[in-house]
Amino acid sequence: MNFRFIGFFLIILCVKNSQSSLAQVLRSKGKMNQQFVMNDESVIVNQATGKRISYGAYDDLLKKNPGRYRTQPVFDKYGKASSFALIPKTKSEIETGITLTIDEEGMPEIGRPLPPFVMTGLDGKTYDSEKLRGKYILLGFWVKYEKPMYTWESTKIISSFIAENEEKGIEVVSLGTTINTDEECRKFIPKRNCGFVPVPDSYGFNHRYKITETPFFILVDKKGIVRAMAPHTEFDKIRDLSLR
Repeated sequence: MNFRFIGFFLIILCVKNSQSSLAQVLRSKGKMNQQFVMNDESVIVNQATGKRISYGAYDDLLKKNPGRYRTQPVFDKYGKASSFALIPKTKSEIETGITLTIDEEGMPEIGRPLPPFVMTGLDGKTYDSEKLRGKYILLGFWVKYEKPMYTWESTKIISSFIAENEEKGIEVVSLGTTINTDEECRKFIPKRNCGFVPVPDSYGFNHRYKITETPFFILVDKKGIVRAMAPHTEFDKIRDLSLR
């Protein structure tokens, strides 16, 4: 069987805010490199035509036009790379050799519906956004549940937000994505309340929602509409909202 590996990169920016009363987050610039395997059974769509092509046609096109196309995984509501987009490179990309594979274009927008998701939490439960209508959803996007990004201070603001709303009789379903495995989650997540249900092996959702900064949070209202978005150091944009 023919196959091809695709390197896929996400730039992660975490900014230190010395004026914030929240936990200090160190400035960190790095790349998460994930490889995705394509083979004869892969769903490939030529973005130039909008049509699906076979792996053989895809491979032949790349061989005849070296350096003129890039391949990008397309993540579905399960956070999986269920298909691949064949994208013609721009003139600038060809000339400079620099390709930005993920940017903020296509990120969720405040006031618009959040593209659906289905996540399986560390608690064994399935969280389907379509079935969670009528409840607020707080999505936290992480890389790994490890310092310096994941600390007691960074989770305290989340658990406090959840607890304050629970006291008002308002339920907020809080979920946290990560590249950590189930075993790693159980090791790194403390027994105290961290404010969210960890979702192991879920980094694909960071790709699906074009999250380029972590930790990052999205609050979805009872109708499935994005109510607020904020990086960790600006969590007060979410915390100060009056939920009903």
